[in-house]
Amino acid sequence: MLDAAAFSTISLCIDSALSDLKNCGEQGFINLMIAPTRQRPSVLCFGEALWDMLPDGRRAGGAPLNVAVRLAQCGVDARLLSRVGCDADGDALLNYLDSVGLSRQYVQRDEAHATGAVRVDTANPQAPRYTIEPMAAWDFIDAEPYLRLAGQPIEVLVFGSLAARHAVARQALMTLLDRARLKVLDVNLRPPFDDAATLRLLLERADWVKVNEQELRAIGAAGRAATRGAAGIEALARSVQASYGLAVLCVTLGEQGAVLLRGDDIYRQRAYALRVVDTIGCGDAFLATWLAAMLEPLDPAAALERAAAAAALVALSAGATRVCSTDDIRQFIAAQRRH
Repeated sequence: MLDAAAFSTISLCIDSALSDLKNCGEQGFINLMIAPTRQRPSVLCFGEALWDMLPDGRRAGGAPLNVAVRLAQCGVDARLLSRVGCDADGDALLNYLDSVGLSRQYVQRDEAHATGAVRVDTANPQAPRYTIEPMAAWDFIDAEPYLRLAGQPIEVLVFGSLAARHAVARQALMTLLDRARLKVLDVNLRPPFDDAATLRLLLERADWVKVNEQELRAIGAAGRAATRGAAGIEALARSVQASYGLAVLCVTLGEQGAVLLRGDDIYRQRAYALRVVDTIGCGDAFLATWLAAMLEPLDPAAALERAAAAAALVALSAGATRVCSTDDIRQFIAAQRRH
């Protein structure tokens, strides 16, 4: 785990010298991150690929899938490690990956378990409710086939808390975390799959973390009084950052925007006023766009602005898989600035 205070001088990129990371120590990591970059690192997204069953039909989903698709749209070498059933739903998900140009190479097939699905209740577009089917194919992801096929270090690993709900996938994740250079946790609490001990374990292994306000409160609730207002949220975020030694903590705050802590620095981003269709996939679009910008690198304020714009564009249509290019995002930001 990187020391948060030391990380305050690190630029938000990982350069091509990452191959020396394991032998360089913390100060060497800082020097590597400051050095000019020749290309952005590859990103492995681990976890669920499934179907979101919406009132008007189904759409491809799962946070790791959504993040991988969006990273690829941003020009990042993104890979998805997941598992689907040997069924028609699995075939359809693989065909979807083909249609959006994301490799299916690391998506495993499972003969014993069905492709995952989630029933989504959008009665409240601002807060959809999810019913996640248990014992799906993605609960049985195996790390070893990926490690044999990939044949190279994991530069950046993006993983969510939901993907660790089952012991098999959780063990695969632990194996990958042991081999990853930068570990980015997307907290995704979906009761009843929100075991506190598992979440603490993942937080302890992470370098960068993205949470929403409710998740931040759940993580930081122990031993703290209720927090109110922006100052209270930021104080709680500081406490969580310090407790787990996080180099970067990003908190999305819905209509209040977002806040990012990097070392001792803090960055704030306002939300955009718009007519929301639904918020499915907004957090995934935010995370992927933010991460791509950090690895570009952009300065933290610009990375937050770009991420907020991507999330807003996704909220303007149903489902999580709207395609929004970098030009779309820039035009949206320019239009918002004019207003």
